[in-house]
Amino acid sequence: MSLRFLLGLAAILPALASPAHAQAPQAPTSYAVISLVGDRLDVVTYQPKIGTLMDANSHSVLRFSEDLLDTVALRAVNRAMKATLPGADVALLAATEPSTFADQSAFFEGDHVKLPREVAEAVHRENVATLVLLTKHRGEAKLTVSDGYLGGGKLEGLGFYIDSNMPMESADKQHHSYGFIAPFVYVDVSLVDVASGRLLRQTTIKATETIMSADNPQGADSWGAMTAKEKVAALSGMLSENLAAAIPHLVDPSRPERHAD
Repeated sequence: MSLRFLLGLAAILPALASPAHAQAPQAPTSYAVISLVGDRLDVVTYQPKIGTLMDANSHSVLRFSEDLLDTVALRAVNRAMKATLPGADVALLAATEPSTFADQSAFFEGDHVKLPREVAEAVHRENVATLVLLTKHRGEAKLTVSDGYLGGGKLEGLGFYIDSNMPMESADKQHHSYGFIAPFVYVDVSLVDVASGRLLRQTTIKATETIMSADNPQGADSWGAMTAKEKVAALSGMLSENLAAAIPHLVDPSRPERHAD
């Protein structure tokens, strides 16, 4: 599964593989942006819990050789910031060291943010006042359906939740099947004062889309209900749409807050 999926990514989105590393600016910039959410996808397969409060689901990791989805996120943030703060200079940064993506909850201690070494060095080279930092959010699985939510256990970052046994009904109640796949985006977006390391503001994106296994033309396999192209498009679209909604209020709290659908 992993090999076919990753090969599909390489064929589908070559344009997104362009480097996101910022060039050294000629003058101090106002903001830097870095995304640390796209190094891997978490494929979560539902497993019923029996007598435990622990997350019983199985988790398979799909790793990326290139920063495709982080590049999607950077471009979405850049567009939103340019529209919100037309005069601001924005430096787009990319991380390369695997350790930078690990244990992201340890970055935050109350209202203080301790940046990993690679990020701290890059931000100080850019001589910026403020950092927009995208990190993986970990939270309860709440997968949107027409009449509420499904799911159990925890989700973190970007990925897909699979349940092959859940009875499902289409929105028009004309189609019934068992199982679904749900792409998810669980991301924290933080505004950080670089000089003090203080967390100025933070917003959390928890976006999901639930797709019935019956949509798989090859049979009832939940993973196959979306093609590789559709999987990438779903995560890219969810990232872009929700960041477009979140960023204006994050960087300019005087603006009315707009929520993505």
